[in-house]
This record gives sequence, C-alpha cells and structure tokens, in this order.
Amino acid sequence: MRGICLVALIGLPGAGKSSLCTWLLGQQAALRVRHIVHVCYDDFLDGTPSAELAYKEQRVRIFKVIEKLISAIQEDTDWPPQFRRISSKGDCNSKGHLILCDDNFYYRSMRHKLHQLCRDSGCVFGQIYMASSLDSCMQANSVRSDATRVPVDVVRQMNERLEVPDTSEPWERNSLTLHDLDMETTGSALLDFISALLDLPAKEVTTGLPSAAERGLRQDQSLVHCLDLLLRTRIRAFLERLPQEDKRLAGQTLNNRRKEILTKFRTEGGGKQTDGDSEGDDLDYYVKLLN
Repeated sequence: MRGICLVALIGLPGAGKSSLCTWLLGQQAALRVRHIVHVCYDDFLDGTPSAELAYKEQRVRIFKVIEKLISAIQEDTDWPPQFRRISSKGDCNSKGHLILCDDNFYYRSMRHKLHQLCRDSGCVFGQIYMASSLDSCMQANSVRSDATRVPVDVVRQMNERLEVPDTSEPWERNSLTLHDLDMETTGSALLDFISALLDLPAKEVTTGLPSAAERGLRQDQSLVHCLDLLLRTRIRAFLERLPQEDKRLAGQTLNNRRKEILTKFRTEGGGKQTDGDSEGDDLDYYVKLLN
C-alpha cells in the first residue's frame, strides 16, 4: 500500500494556513515525498446566498473528493480532476504522499472525521494548529480581497468556538502548534514533525481481526511514536525560550536525551508502572525524564 500522510491545518481565517501550505509545497525535496497535495477548502466552498448546496452538504462533497484522492493514490489510478499530479524528482527515494487539508477546522468534530477516514483507509493522520492571535488574524483578513475576506463577526464567532487540539486524546496526539510563520525559527521543527509522521509505516487495512501479537506490536509502536512526539514538543518549547546562540548545543543535548528515553521506554516493555492507571500516565513519566 502506498504510504499517505494527511495533515489537517487548524486556525482562524488569516492565521497563515495557506501561506504555510505554499511554503511546504516548496519543501518537497527536503521532505522526500512523491507528491504534496494542497486541498484548500476555500476553492470548493461557495458561501454566497445563491450557492447550489448548503454549507454542510458542500463539506460532505469535499470529504468525498478527498476519499477518492486517497483511493486513487493507493490504487495508482487517475486522480480526481480537482487536483494536479506533479511528481518530485526523487520518486525512487520518496517516503510517500502528503495531503494538506487547509481549512479552519475550528470544531474538533470537523477534523475527527478526517481522522476516521485515515484510520479506515490506512493513512497517517496529523494536525498543525496555527495559534495566531485574534488581532493578527483580523488584520490579515482585513487586507484580503472582497471575494476572500471573511466577515468580522464570523471570525470572532470562530474564535469563540475554536476547539484547540487536545493531545491527551489519543487521536489528537500527532499535533503541532505554531505561533508564527517565521520559518527561520519554526521551519526546522515543522519539517521534523512532518518527517516523523511520514516515517511511520503505512497501516495495513484488513477485513479480519489482527492477532493478539499483532495488536500488541501495533500498540507498542503507537506508544513509542506518541512518546517521541511529546518529547519533541517539549524540546521545541524549551528551545524557543533560549537565545539563538544557545539553541544548537541545547538542541543536540536534548535530542540525545530524547533517544535515550525512547530506548529506555522500549527496554522496559513499552511503559513503566506508575501510580496512574492510564497509558497517558506512563507517557508523562517518560516525558518528565527530559527535565
């Protein structure tokens, strides 16, 4: 099965999601992916009073198009006509395919539907939350053209209803939060995050139930990956507080420590018994070892 990673971009209008996608489209060689597909929901949605379909029906149609795209990639057939097929020069060494779903996704239920699609079709799911302030989003939105500008009251309403990723939820653990689009400081972390997702093995979708051994192996792999992402997130947060001249040495030290913690986690059988009863408690124990 061809490996596919689908990433949902979360944030208010004007947060910089489309600009981020544009930058990522130029990183195809760095990410070593065969294709990067930008699914911009604004290209599909018609918010005018004369729209042929209601808003929810339009979103259902977009979902079906994404579903067809995933099937076409996996089966190596013609893509839906809405998407251009541009291959990278390094196909033979590519990690797979990256689909960027560019929408507000301010309700958790909106992006959970994409997670379910990935789960059912054997794809990797991730999220990038653009945590720009309301003021900056309002400013960016105000300079848009009349055709693309979102009404102020709608932006404010989205801000009030926005449900940020909750990494305590297993399906939202593969999440990255960006506070700005300064690629000199965040570009490396962004590429590391997506590369980590792309490095995950493609999930095999079968009609039968996996064996107990297979279920245990998949659970162990999933927990190791979740721990790795949590450690990377904590490292990024720590480095952001350091002066630029101290970041490189501190980054090397912390990444070496991260590898040691992952080895310890695997050696101890995928988790240490703590006072808590949940897997989350076990992961928290290992994350705190980074301090």
